[in-house]
Amino acid sequence: MLQSFLLSLASGIVLFIVYMYHRANLSEGSANYRYYNEAVKGMSRWLEQTVDLTQSHFQPCKNCGYEIALVHDNFYCLRSDLFKLLHPEVVVQDQMVLRDYGGQDLARKIIQQNMYDALPSFVQTRQIEIGYHQTPLETSVVYPYAKNYFRTHTFGKQAGCIFQKYFHVPGQEEIALKSNQSTHFHNYIDNLKQENKSTTCIKDASYEKPTFRMWLKEECENFFEIINTKQYKDKLENEGIQYIYKTNRHLGNGILLLDYQNEKIIRSWYKDSLGCGRNLSQVNNSRVPQESLLIFKGHKMEFRSYFQIASTNPPILYGYKKALIKQCALKFDLLDFTKEAHVCNTAVTKTHKQTTGQEQDDDLYIDWNLEELQDILLQQGKIKSRNWLNEELYPQIMRKITHLFFSVEKYLLKDSRVGEFFGVDFILDDDLNLWIFECNRNPNFLAVTEGRKEKFGKLIPDMLEIQMQLVRSRYKRIRDFMYNTLLPAIKARQFQQQQEKLKEEFLQLMKDRFEPEYKLSTSNLAELAYIGDGQFNGYIKKECLESSRVLKK
Repeated sequence: MLQSFLLSLASGIVLFIVYMYHRANLSEGSANYRYYNEAVKGMSRWLEQTVDLTQSHFQPCKNCGYEIALVHDNFYCLRSDLFKLLHPEVVVQDQMVLRDYGGQDLARKIIQQNMYDALPSFVQTRQIEIGYHQTPLETSVVYPYAKNYFRTHTFGKQAGCIFQKYFHVPGQEEIALKSNQSTHFHNYIDNLKQENKSTTCIKDASYEKPTFRMWLKEECENFFEIINTKQYKDKLENEGIQYIYKTNRHLGNGILLLDYQNEKIIRSWYKDSLGCGRNLSQVNNSRVPQESLLIFKGHKMEFRSYFQIASTNPPILYGYKKALIKQCALKFDLLDFTKEAHVCNTAVTKTHKQTTGQEQDDDLYIDWNLEELQDILLQQGKIKSRNWLNEELYPQIMRKITHLFFSVEKYLLKDSRVGEFFGVDFILDDDLNLWIFECNRNPNFLAVTEGRKEKFGKLIPDMLEIQMQLVRSRYKRIRDFMYNTLLPAIKARQFQQQQEKLKEEFLQLMKDRFEPEYKLSTSNLAELAYIGDGQFNGYIKKECLESSRVLKK
């Protein structure tokens, strides 16, 4: 602690001296200002050359849904980066976070309580004309509800500046959409099998229950072959729901229980398998054997764990130790086909409470941590060790989210200026194996109980601290590079001759890593799951990865 404090103090003193010197010599129009301007333009140009803006991540779209209402300014990043070089305190001392969503958004309220809301007057709860608000120059983290920022604002000019983090990863739909996640999972496991990985490796990497991808003709036909059998019909009658039909919608709206009525609907959609290969709707049928459900006091349970892609250049993943335990609104019965008895989604439970007049009844929500879940499993005799959580469950969570990331990594934008926060819904089966039910980007934080407010009040500052410390670390590296290398080359008129060497050094410095004075606080509950160069924190063995991935690392 003392060493960290002294490092921060020394850094602050040096920063203040540098700040005072350069402010005295950086009036607009002065020679020094022109040098700074040229340096920032050069670095921005180098970054432009590394990003292919023709990718689908950046293609303009019409009627994208919720759009972020910020002014289009092609000089915004230039002005913002210059401003931060002149005013280092807005980066190294302040936490300037731009959150666009207003109203009852709990994340926004927690940001206002713990850091600086960069644009407190910005309240956008519906689609409005783009170009209504100006992004403050001080903004270090852009954490919008809207995920289409880079489809409306040019990356590197109007958004995504050198000294910023944009808290969505272009390409994140490859993780969050159920159909994409399932496809990448199948491909990932197939690759591991082709490389003759061990059964242990395959088991560790398997994060999804067996599914039928209904847009694929063969899998669709195989599914209908199963549900046409007498064995399936007997199981449905005697054991209850066998499959869940999952679309790409969230908040529980994308789920159909395959009961008798919904089976008729699905048969009509696919014309009793004759439409397989023609109906290309991106949906899955997931096997849900009832004997593998975790039940407590008659209710089915699942839990949501959180993880963060802190960076994609290099990949940096964090899991979060505080999970959200969820129980279904209705008691579980094998032969009860009501969604509220099978889907433990907070939005589904909240709607159930409202429609049944139980708005003030908090008994339907659980405020447990995973420690309470461990106590229950001990009482039930399912586990013997009080270290099960740290020895078994946390490592499983870390392995699953890391393999989930690896299965989609190549589809994500590789850039140090982006990050993403996810909520993953896990099912723990009766054998205590962990399965991902779905993965939610930009998860909602519903303030349904005081306990949940308290959890989120810790989680949101912790996750944003990761982003801020990466921004500060990058700021330090780039600032030192400018003062010690780039500006002297510009002043000596050697920039053109040294440009390729300078560019390579700069791009290496842009890669995310934490500098010693900008480590995470000891109270931060995020735990490193993976960082580039094959550092898995002990959760995954290299022999369990694709050989191409190991060679890359």
